[in-house]
Amino acid sequence: MEQKADRSLEDGRGYPNTYLRTYWILESLYESSPVLYCVVNAAGTILDCNETYARRVGYSRAESVGRSIFNHVGPNSLVAMQEYLEAWEKKGLVENCEVWLKKKDGSVFPALLSAASVHDERGRVVACNIALIDQTDIYKTKRDVEKANEELKIKEQLKNEFIAIASHELRTPIQPLLGYAILAKKGKISQEAAWEGVLREARKLQQLANDILDVSRIESGSLMYQMEKVAINDLLVGVVDSAKTNLAKDVTMDLVIDDASRSLEVNLDRSRITQVLSNVIGNAVKFTEQGSIKVECRAFPGKNRVEIRVIDTGTGIPEQVLPNLFGKFVTKSTGDTDGHGGTGLGLFISKAIVTAHKGEIYGYNNATGGATFTIVLPIDQSNIIRD
Repeated sequence: MEQKADRSLEDGRGYPNTYLRTYWILESLYESSPVLYCVVNAAGTILDCNETYARRVGYSRAESVGRSIFNHVGPNSLVAMQEYLEAWEKKGLVENCEVWLKKKDGSVFPALLSAASVHDERGRVVACNIALIDQTDIYKTKRDVEKANEELKIKEQLKNEFIAIASHELRTPIQPLLGYAILAKKGKISQEAAWEGVLREARKLQQLANDILDVSRIESGSLMYQMEKVAINDLLVGVVDSAKTNLAKDVTMDLVIDDASRSLEVNLDRSRITQVLSNVIGNAVKFTEQGSIKVECRAFPGKNRVEIRVIDTGTGIPEQVLPNLFGKFVTKSTGDTDGHGGTGLGLFISKAIVTAHKGEIYGYNNATGGATFTIVLPIDQSNIIRD
């Protein structure tokens, strides 16, 4: 038998009558709204809620109705929710109040709460209609922005500190340059002594300028690398032979290369890795006044890596420097008063270069005195193996 539509629900043109049409529209809006709606009485018992509310707190609609709304409120918002309900009873309206809701699994999320009175046909207040807007995405964005702002503040502070220290360090060699010139002009030192002093301070100034330029390129991501196959044995021999010319009288330096490294070619930037080795070995030379310095090289072809270790019997690394050993101007900011004359940027630059080669560099104090620095580089950049 053919079913016929109930014409009592339609007007003369076959459309649902206005009342029912309005009711269906409102019901659809209520159920499909992204806003979490619930109706509670003065005690906070949930009389009704939309599917969005039930789904967001992790309960079914049947589970939600009849429960206290306080069961759906996070521990830190229980007092606030009580105050919001009291404010609604007094004023009949609450707008845009922050609250943390608790889901069935115990997790919480932020929401913005507004509440208004529900009246019966006689105008009497019978319930409270609560609308909650989920603020999870907004809260996350806010936290991300706050975090980004905090990071910017830190970077700005570091930049200002860097500029201040760099400006001071740039001025440091200039005064001696002027001093040597003035002393030579007055005849208080020989021309040869003056030129030696000028050259020494000029080299310091040149090194500092080069290091500052490298730091700028590293931080802007514009430091370029020319990768090539390089015999690690030849590279180390060259750096060690150069460093030996600056050894203190009572210090010896040995280079120990294992058999696997003697003919080993490593994919690297020759100039930049030479810079790293010169920095690390140069530091060992500066801080070792007696005893020995040993440079070891061991290759592990099966693990695609080569390890270079620099072990000295010098003064070691000051405890206050260790936590930020590879930072900028660390020795300057912690009081490098021993007159070793470094720029304070060498290890920062070295770490950046080694990291760009997908390697590692670390340092520590030896139990018997002195320090050890280890540089680990992949032999083949295209075949990196992680332990």
